[in-house]
Amino acid sequence: MKNRSKIFSTAFLALVSALVIPQAVLCQNFQNWYPQNIALPSGHSYPCALTALPANLDGVPPADRAFINHVYAMLLQCVQAKTVMIDTLRDGKGGFDQAYASYYAKTAQARQKIMTEPVPNVGLQSFRDGVVSAVDQQILFFGKATKARGAGKSFQEIISYPEGRTASGLLIQAWGAMQGRYPNLSPAVKDSAYHHLCALDLF
Repeated sequence: MKNRSKIFSTAFLALVSALVIPQAVLCQNFQNWYPQNIALPSGHSYPCALTALPANLDGVPPADRAFINHVYAMLLQCVQAKTVMIDTLRDGKGGFDQAYASYYAKTAQARQKIMTEPVPNVGLQSFRDGVVSAVDQQILFFGKATKARGAGKSFQEIISYPEGRTASGLLIQAWGAMQGRYPNLSPAVKDSAYHHLCALDLF
């Protein structure tokens, strides 16, 4: 009877290990979407001290790391598209419609990937919803701004459109959700995560 109980316990532990270990490995060995090079095209620069997201994501629980890596890779894509677009509007040299078409394609693709990324816990829902809503407001802002600049309005006139300020407020809220979820981020991860949202902001 003792031997049978011991065999059952051993088999049960083996079954638990088979179920748990691959999941832990999966959390650690996710597909890395974040690019090695975050440089912008020549002639453009980030509006703040954006640094690449550290690969170790120190301070982010293992189960959340795939989500953070994937979402921040897509946010970087949004930042880069937004930076080129706002520079085009500011420079006023024309090509507004073409710039918006490129901006929209890259941003819409990133938005779709963010929305289809599984959210690992309820605590990240408000962060995800906040950044997506901010991106949506920026799409509206740039759509209006593109038409206005093409019609001869100045950059000073179009930058006051309310969608831009709404997006800014949503990004601030998203950062608050990020801080609340991860109070123990390493300085490097925290700085990078913050500056992705800062660089996405229009102001």
